[in-house]
Parts: sequence; structure tokens; C-alpha cells
Amino acid sequence: MANIMRMGQAPGYLGSWDLEDCPNREITLTIDSIVDEEVVAAGQKEICTVCHWTDKAYKGMILNITNKKQLAKLYKTVDSEKLKGKAVTIGIEKVRAFGDVYDALRIRPKVPVQPKQGSLPKCESCGKAIPAASGMTPEQVAAYTKKKYGKCLCGECATALNNKGAQG
Repeated sequence: MANIMRMGQAPGYLGSWDLEDCPNREITLTIDSIVDEEVVAAGQKEICTVCHWTDKAYKGMILNITNKKQLAKLYKTVDSEKLKGKAVTIGIEKVRAFGDVYDALRIRPKVPVQPKQGSLPKCESCGKAIPAASGMTPEQVAAYTKKKYGKCLCGECATALNNKGAQG
């Protein structure tokens, strides 16, 4: 089944639709590289700046001028090499464009806080600290699993519970 709202867009790149199931429709990712590459959208070829993530589960994000400026301001550099390894939080914002209102990806104007190892939320199933997973911070993983399963779970326990539910 194809989601008609996602059809015709650049499916090889991160879009607002990719954040629909994330807590607060936000995600924190770490920059692996920022490069110019050829992008094909709506049958047109164009060279765009694309940010790739260390978490390969997430597609690269085409950086428009608004997000480039935010990134440069956030880390006080325009050097793509110096941005490698830096974390950003990406959210969805309503923007007016082409006579209509659209969901757009926006880099949030705040450097993500990296939690201290001792303060990680605990899994309510196995008792271990919940690590970051799928581009979400430990707190986001805990909030997501609490909403979906009714309790804070690590990725392993959430997967096990999900597989158990699929079989039963």
C-alpha cells in the first residue's frame, strides 16, 4: 500500500513523513558527512547539499538555505568537516510556500544535550539503561516505547515484545 502523501516526492531523502512516528515529531541524529550530490525530484536533476547521518537507518537530508544557516549558527562554522560528528535535532514546522502551507524539516536552534551515562532511563522489562536507538535519544526511545507499549523499553525488549505480538 502506498501513502499518496509521500508519492512524487524525493523518496531517497529524509522528509517530514519520516518523522510522523517519532516522539514530538522530532529526531536527533549525528552528522556523518555533508556533500553536494545530484538529486532527482519530479523528473528534474539538481545539485543539492545533502547531510548524511552516522545512523544509516535514516536517509540523507537535503539541506535548504534555512537549515544550512541554522547549522552554521548552531556550531559557529560553515566548514562541513568541522560539522562531522555533531548532533542536531530535526523537527517539523509548517511553512508557507508556493501559495500553500507545507510541512518542512527544520534543524532546531539548540544543540542537543547528550545525557550523562548514569542518567539514562531504565528499561521496565530488563532493568538495563535504555541506549539511543534509531536516531532517537534514550529519553525519546523511552517516551516512544511508553506510548506504544505502555512501558519504557530498550530496543531489544521492544523488538521482543513486538515479535511476540506478531506471532500470537
